[in-house]
Amino acid sequence: MPEDEPAIDEEDYVETAPLLASDSFYRALVERPRRRVLYYLLEREECSVDELADVLAGWETTTETMVAPDRRRQHELSLVHRHLPLLSEAGLVAYDSESGEISLVTVPEPAKALVRRAIEVETA
Repeated sequence: MPEDEPAIDEEDYVETAPLLASDSFYRALVERPRRRVLYYLLEREECSVDELADVLAGWETTTETMVAPDRRRQHELSLVHRHLPLLSEAGLVAYDSESGEISLVTVPEPAKALVRRAIEVETA
């Protein structure tokens, strides 16, 4: 285990087992925008759809050579209609479609470590 990763005791594994055994958890991690949403929420715990759309567009700008001006709006629509409902269904976020507020649901440490590692690998 790398030195910077927290130690995970047996109790954490027991708590995490249902989540890590769930297909919906891995479906939630399949697409880069959802991994980035989870990563952002691990730091902030809650935010709005508008804030997430800005973050995703900015993140894309730093990793792509050219980003279309309407890309922020595309991110917003994608979040509302696709990514946030799937993350909510997987039990990873609470999403209020009326207010546009998103909050991280309690995510066990091993799942957090997996999300963090995925982002580290894709940005390396």
